[in-house]
Parts: sequence; structure tokens; C-alpha cells
Amino acid sequence: MEKFVQEDRIALVAVEPSYQSKGIGTKLVAILEEEVYKQGGIIIYLGTDDEDGRTSLSEGDLFEDTYEKIKNIRNLDRHPYAFYEKQGYKIVGVFPDANGFGKPDIWMAKRIKDK
Repeated sequence: MEKFVQEDRIALVAVEPSYQSKGIGTKLVAILEEEVYKQGGIIIYLGTDDEDGRTSLSEGDLFEDTYEKIKNIRNLDRHPYAFYEKQGYKIVGVFPDANGFGKPDIWMAKRIKDK
């Protein structure tokens, strides 16, 4: 049987706040993408929790008007989803209340290899 999904995990990618905005995170992501590409990966998926109300997705019930809320997401306090968007990642879904009520997990993805 052909295997369609190969999953490897990195639990956390973070840059110490005093070193942020210096291109370090961008380089880390580029290195990760290159390594995944070399190993035959097609897409990178990542989850970025909103456990502390840093996006508009934490405001209210995500089971109502889900797609509209994702479409109109706002960054309220330096949530990392904006960093990943700058790296070419797109929001592909959310898990409402994944970390408690009003604390969603935001799923993002980027295709790193064309057909």
C-alpha cells in the first residue's frame, strides 16, 4: 500500500524575545523547509495555539460563523500566525476550544514542492 502521509514532528520553534525581528525565525523556518523538501516532503502543516487571547478567534464561539471568523482574523497581541503568514503559510483550519473555551488551535500549511 502506498504511503501518502509521512509525519515527523517538531514540538516548538521559538526565538527568545530579545532576539526577535532579526531574521532568526525566518532562517529557522527556511532551514526546516529545505530539509523537508530534501526528504521529499510536499506540505508542512503547523499548529499555533491561541491560549491567551492574542487573536480575534478567541473572541466568542468558533462554532458559529467559523469561516467568516477565520477570514477576518485579527492579530490582537503579536500572535505568531502573522509571522508564519509572512513566510507563505495559510490558515487552513481551526480546532475550536482545543485548549479550553475560547482557546483555539490555528492550523496553517504551506506547499513546499510543486507537482
